[in-house]
Amino acid sequence: MADVILKNVYKYYPGNSEPTVIDFNLEIKDKEFVVFVGPSGCGKSTTLRMVAGLEEISSGEVYIESRLVNDIEPKDRDIAMVFQNYALYPHMTVYDNMAFGLKLKKIPYTAFAIDRKKIRSLTKELKLTIKNEPENQEKIKQLQEEISYLKQNKVEVIKYRKHTRQEIDDKVMEAASILEIEDYLERKPKNLSGGQRQRVAIGRAIVRKPKVFLMDEPLSNLDAKLRNQMRAELILLRKKINTTFIYVTHDQVEAMTLGDRIVVMKDGVVQQVGTPTEVFNSPKNKFVASFIGTPQMNFLDGKLIIKDGHYFVNVFGVDVKLNSRLSSKLKEKNISEEKEVYVGIRPDHFKLGLEDKETFKGNILVSEMMGTEYHLHLNVNDTKLAVKVPLIGLDGELLSQIASGGEISFSFENDYIYLFDKESEESLEN
Repeated sequence: MADVILKNVYKYYPGNSEPTVIDFNLEIKDKEFVVFVGPSGCGKSTTLRMVAGLEEISSGEVYIESRLVNDIEPKDRDIAMVFQNYALYPHMTVYDNMAFGLKLKKIPYTAFAIDRKKIRSLTKELKLTIKNEPENQEKIKQLQEEISYLKQNKVEVIKYRKHTRQEIDDKVMEAASILEIEDYLERKPKNLSGGQRQRVAIGRAIVRKPKVFLMDEPLSNLDAKLRNQMRAELILLRKKINTTFIYVTHDQVEAMTLGDRIVVMKDGVVQQVGTPTEVFNSPKNKFVASFIGTPQMNFLDGKLIIKDGHYFVNVFGVDVKLNSRLSSKLKEKNISEEKEVYVGIRPDHFKLGLEDKETFKGNILVSEMMGTEYHLHLNVNDTKLAVKVPLIGLDGELLSQIASGGEISFSFENDYIYLFDKESEESLEN
């Protein structure tokens, strides 16, 4: 079971008054794909490097397959890491790059042999005893008998051997087949595209068949088209090799499409852990809500009010009635007083062209035609809003109004309104 557990992990760098990673706690299950996501400098890569053993842990514990690895060298953790800059050897062919780690790695096996390591240890102890405790004849005799026994009897010991040439070839060819790079094995990295180099870097990790794959922003150096292609290939690769993955990215699209679970980080602190659906639909705070989703969620200043036993939120001077789900959550939390809040609404959840008592009016500043939808930038009382408008089923008159610009009426889809406390920025639903 290649599970990974981090307990109360901190990372301090000399000269920094604040820790880079603060009280990180997470349990990653065997064969789970977990994505660390957050803005630059949030501590996600540092956390990954502590799992790999490339960064020292200031305090806390890291376990891989239930084994504490704090003081274990990276090469002995049975992990493989794919870096942002590929880290390929330029003078080696693709084949040699993939085979290099296997040539260095030794395979443990059990055999019956004289345990010379233990004999050396006991002999050293015997000499020290004779020198420092000559009167302790009982211990001297016991050590002599144990050494004599070990010299005459073979015991089960762990030995190490190198991979054979055939084993190396089989593993490289298997990985090359999975990644579809068999035709590039004799090329050198300078003769490969960015996507091909990344496949080679991943292949070098695959051949070792590690317990855990660690990936540090492996797609960030690729252009948008190739990044989309490689993201799909990573999903397929995960199905083929089916092991534990920890993946770091600043791209929330990668996080949403690749991860079984997402760990959202900010300033070294875990903000939320959950499935992509949970994080998107039920953000724990304003930061998570703003970071996950494209374009990002709109945030408006509002006031939570109660009228005739019902909850409303006042935005731009209009009272918008909250749905029963959100009202029930507020009642459970015993919120019975008016309070200032942030009102969150995603660009997808606007209704245009309708006019009723919960309708607003705004001016279209920019209209972006994206092929299947329009992205509108509205100005409402000096507040900027982003709105997505699908073309399918769009009324002709409304389409003409969007294209020409000017004033437009809109309302919110009440089932998709989010409320966040003005002081703590925590969701009022949690």
